Amino acid sequence: MTSSSPVRVPSAVQIPELGPWLGRIPLPAGGSSAPPTRFPLDSIRLELATAIFELAADARSWSSAGDRQAAVDELGRSGWLAAWESAVRSAAELVSRLIDARIQEAGTESRMPRRKLRRLALSDGERRAIAARLGRGGFAFAEALAPVDREGGRLREAGVLDRAAFERWNEALTGAARHLEAAWLSLEEATNEEWERWTPLVESIRAWHRPRWILWIISAVVVVTLVYIGLVVGGYLQGPKFLEGFADWWWSWWDRLVEPA
Repeated sequence: MTSSSPVRVPSAVQIPELGPWLGRIPLPAGGSSAPPTRFPLDSIRLELATAIFELAADARSWSSAGDRQAAVDELGRSGWLAAWESAVRSAAELVSRLIDARIQEAGTESRMPRRKLRRLALSDGERRAIAARLGRGGFAFAEALAPVDREGGRLREAGVLDRAAFERWNEALTGAARHLEAAWLSLEEATNEEWERWTPLVESIRAWHRPRWILWIISAVVVVTLVYIGLVVGGYLQGPKFLEGFADWWWSWWDRLVEPA
């Protein structure tokens, strides 16, 4: 009879190369043919790739040291999620900061009063909403991490490794990498949507101008006042004493000016 015992593998587990499964995430700036984003996200994208590569490197170090449990734990759910959540926070801070800059620039262009412009700046609640919208792709990614912990748990607990279980853990890791790329692409799309979402407000600020009725009222008051003063000085109307005194001085000065020497 053939033996049905599991295939033994070394205690040191082989960590898969995750770079190819991360797709666009580790590509250098400008190294992708994907449509450009409205915000400069390359540095955040590369930081996310670096965080995953560091997890894999640490896992390899533990595996080389013969600590299979630590190697598997290093690439567990918490490490992946921490890298993703850090990227979302950084992207949300960048997007919020640049949207605020657009608002300030538009207000400077239209000469909107500072107090009014400050009321239009992003609130804390709006910043949190931006972060939530950018992180929407993380739900599917988080679900994809369940097999990583499940298969990783089996590897940690087994005294003898089943080759099939070992391969399932590798497949779970590469699946997590693929879902991380999908989450990142969703984040890029969401940043472009944020640009469009705030464009109407920015354009309305840029088109702002002071109410014209105030200008017309001031102009009318000035014109009426000057006409009234002119009629009083010209002797067509009787005005207050200080204007009559001014009229007397004016005509006296005028007569001296026009009288021949």
